[in-house]
Amino acid sequence: MTFPLRRSPRHRHTPSTPCTSSCWRPQLLQPDEIEPLLINFWARRGESAQRLAAAGRSNTGAQARDAMHMQSMASFVRQMFIDAGLDPHDVLLDHSVPGFYRRSKEWDVVAMRRGHLVGVVELKSQESSPGNNANNRIEEAVGSAVDAHTFQEYSGLYGDLGVWAAWCMTFNLNCEGGSPIGYKFNRVPLFPVDQEFEPMTYASQYATAIQRFIATNVYNAAWMLTTWVNPDKSIGYNEPVPTATAATLRTQIEARVHFALQVLG
Repeated sequence: MTFPLRRSPRHRHTPSTPCTSSCWRPQLLQPDEIEPLLINFWARRGESAQRLAAAGRSNTGAQARDAMHMQSMASFVRQMFIDAGLDPHDVLLDHSVPGFYRRSKEWDVVAMRRGHLVGVVELKSQESSPGNNANNRIEEAVGSAVDAHTFQEYSGLYGDLGVWAAWCMTFNLNCEGGSPIGYKFNRVPLFPVDQEFEPMTYASQYATAIQRFIATNVYNAAWMLTTWVNPDKSIGYNEPVPTATAATLRTQIEARVHFALQVLG
């Protein structure tokens, strides 16, 4: 589809619209909902590594593209949209929407209502080699948000609700030692570094980025999980960003869906 470059009203900041109606209340997250997701995450990650190794494709890139370990996470987030009131047929997994700087972008969850885009969600994980990939993940996250907002700003083809996007990261704490990360080849930046990043681990850099995604409206919602395997093989997890937990993600999704239903019926 070709469209003229026109400036529609800016949708760069599309905050979730809170519900003031007495007919709607946020659903509380049950305390046992996250642990099964992580049990599946670690189990599927092990299966994926074994399968790719058998096929001679055990490198980190192949594991990232395999992504079977994130399916339960994506289904969990999809269900949030459905529980909030969208028709299951309108909440899709692994579907693409058109972009401005690229032809299209595939999102892990795409929610629609009467032909209008309600929301898109990307779910990423960092299981190994953060030194090679962490910066790229953050750059890609910013780029995906800018691409979607710019497409809507110039075309309006996503519909009347503007862009609502969420970004989720599951980080394996076992893949880094927890010690502060130095500069590559000891090349200190030419200008003063934001002290929020000093000292820095890859997990803390993700946490700072995600907190700022929310604070600056790059993303409307987010979720960060850090997870690890204990010596007794039990699985631990933490949600280090207060504004980016499963509970806050659900609240934001419910508010967005309620807004969409009010506007579109």
